Amino acid sequence: MHALVKHSHSSLDVTVTRRRRPSPGPGQVLVRTEAVGLCGSDVHAWRQDPGYEWVAPPVTLGHEAVGIVEDTADDVDPAWRGRRVVPISIDGCGTCRVCGGGQRQICPRRTVLGLSFDGAAAEAFTVDADRLVAVDPQLPATALALTEPLAIAVHAVARLTTQAGPTPMEVVVTGPGPIGLMAATLLHDQGHKVTVVGTAQDRAVRLELAAGLGLRTSEGEDLPVDPPLWLEASGAGAALATAVGRTAVGGTIVVPALFARIPTVDINLITRRELSVRGSYGATRKDYEAAAAHIGCDPERWARFVSVFPLAEATSALERISQGDVNKAVLLP
Repeated sequence: MHALVKHSHSSLDVTVTRRRRPSPGPGQVLVRTEAVGLCGSDVHAWRQDPGYEWVAPPVTLGHEAVGIVEDTADDVDPAWRGRRVVPISIDGCGTCRVCGGGQRQICPRRTVLGLSFDGAAAEAFTVDADRLVAVDPQLPATALALTEPLAIAVHAVARLTTQAGPTPMEVVVTGPGPIGLMAATLLHDQGHKVTVVGTAQDRAVRLELAAGLGLRTSEGEDLPVDPPLWLEASGAGAALATAVGRTAVGGTIVVPALFARIPTVDINLITRRELSVRGSYGATRKDYEAAAAHIGCDPERWARFVSVFPLAEATSALERISQGDVNKAVLLP
């Protein structure tokens, strides 16, 4: 079968190549891939950015997938066969205190589909059955490929608004990539006054999509004064520093972004202004279920995020993501 493979730790050493079709091992299922999204993590792995040294090549990339279960191991419920599923991309050991508390995505022994082991950017892939989330067989596969990134946005929004109360608030979202725009859309749906901030490079595609979704946009000018809520999804150190300097006293900053370069932030501002700065990593099973429900309510809206590429053009898709030419690239095997 054809698969998108990272061959080594060298930068850009990723190609579509032929690999043996896998068979499910104990506790696993075989999934025929219908669609798989590419994201910033795939771009970081493709470029071999700092912080991705742990990725174990040769490895098939891809963790934002939807597909049909074709086969199950002998110890897996055969009722999974024929069902449409989305795999949970980041999962833990299942036995530690963190996993027991329902936060398996931040388990110290977590693994990542498509980075720790072979992923879904292929004609088929295997995955542990306990990572499966059943999804609607009637919805477009290209929309359901957004379940994983939308689940991450659901998780980040919950981290941001836990103590916000029912009153609509000003919210700034820096970084109009998929996670940022999805989070902004969810916040807008909750009634908050959302401003999405990007750069001139984002103007033609990402900020245009944001405006089309009914969101206010900015390239850094005319920002709200002292917004109480800020979501940093760009992974740019300057954006995080701006968030710390511009968020209202006592406000909350949530950071779902990962940074290729470790940012420098004035901790004294956080202390003296009593800011709450919260990380947000991955998503729980409940977040996946909520994301699938959001897609089911309005698949056409979420499909607007998607640019479709054949699997054979996957490296071109990675290049276009890195240049900001597309919002969410989805591959069709």
